[in-house]
Amino acid sequence: MSDINPQDAAHIFPQDREALYHLVWREPAERIAALYGISTDLLAKQCSEMRIPRPLAGYWKALAKGVAPAIPELPALKKDKVVKALENSNPPVQPSTTALPKPVLSVTRKQAPVTGNGYGLINDLKTYLPVSSVTEDGYYKPTKKKLLDLNVSDTGFDSAIEFLSRFFDALGNKGYRVTLDAPGERLHRADIDIKEDSKEGGYRWGNLWRPYTPSIICIEDMYFAFSLAEMTEYVPAKKVKNRYVRDEQMGRWMRGRNSEPFLHVSKHTLPTGRFLLQLYSPYTSAKWLLQFRQTKQCGLISQIPKMISAMQQAVPLISKKLEQARIEAEEWRIQREREQAIYLEKKRIEQAEEARNASRTELKSIMAQWIEDKQLEQFFHEAELDAAMFDEQQKIQVIERLQLARQFLSEDTAVERLLKWKTPEERLNEE
Repeated sequence: MSDINPQDAAHIFPQDREALYHLVWREPAERIAALYGISTDLLAKQCSEMRIPRPLAGYWKALAKGVAPAIPELPALKKDKVVKALENSNPPVQPSTTALPKPVLSVTRKQAPVTGNGYGLINDLKTYLPVSSVTEDGYYKPTKKKLLDLNVSDTGFDSAIEFLSRFFDALGNKGYRVTLDAPGERLHRADIDIKEDSKEGGYRWGNLWRPYTPSIICIEDMYFAFSLAEMTEYVPAKKVKNRYVRDEQMGRWMRGRNSEPFLHVSKHTLPTGRFLLQLYSPYTSAKWLLQFRQTKQCGLISQIPKMISAMQQAVPLISKKLEQARIEAEEWRIQREREQAIYLEKKRIEQAEEARNASRTELKSIMAQWIEDKQLEQFFHEAELDAAMFDEQQKIQVIERLQLARQFLSEDTAVERLLKWKTPEERLNEE
């Protein structure tokens, strides 16, 4: 359901050549045709007669990506040619049922990417949603994930496109840009509850479609995100050909009498045709969220000025939160560095103490072995002297036993261990 102002429905096709030139470079041809009730062929013919250059195929998508070529200048036209063209430039105009903003007659080349950026994204919705699958309660569920954050039924699609067009028009007029990409930023997408009445029962078993990235509105150097969703209500419904539809008869019965007797009424969550726009901060460190709901008395389009004003007023608030988060993050980093330095110093002292104790213990062990080595050498020396006093056979036996004893006790001597011993500094340098 769209809240259209009837006074804006009729537009006069631009009679001025320069005005038409600015219009065709500001709006896609299909949008101009719908606005003025003419065909795109007639628009192309009019531009050709008046020698007005028009965007080539793919221009609006290139504009959305920021890689569109420069707008060509309006070529000069002979005086008699101008008069002839103006005389024939009054096509019959049928009042349009869809009210769109009046075109701005003067658009600079610098403003073009701003005002046209959202239309490429809207065109993607027009391309991919109508050919996507539809859930049993009527919502589109496209496989493409890089689209504007829109959850809408097949019956509410046109109203959603109308609102987005008007919303993007208003943003463009303020110099604000709509995009899906924010290079260098880690932005998050907020969840959205699409129930019109949060206290109402019902549950959508099919998960809501979720895009890969949040839909972004660039206001100055600040990013805002938004989600548009068609709200649901819990109503009597029946299933027809794998699709839930409203059970109008049961609904009338329930409205006409107490609903308690109808304990087994089949109910389901179905789209209302009314929309919820959720604006929020995509920064995890700066929480901000605001919702605008369409009601039976008040549409979303009439609330667009409030939406833009709310974001403008939120810029300093979010900036303050981001700055506070930056300061806290810096303080946290400094604190962590300080704690890390204390930990490393404590660990260094512990390692130095461990190295000192290990070197001291090993050195004492070497000193003890030194005494033991001297005692052993003295034993073998005196034993060999005593063996010299025995007869030849006993002498040979004693010498053989002494050799076996030396082999049995063979190990690193105290001197060999001293050569391998390490000071505390040498131990620390190895780590």
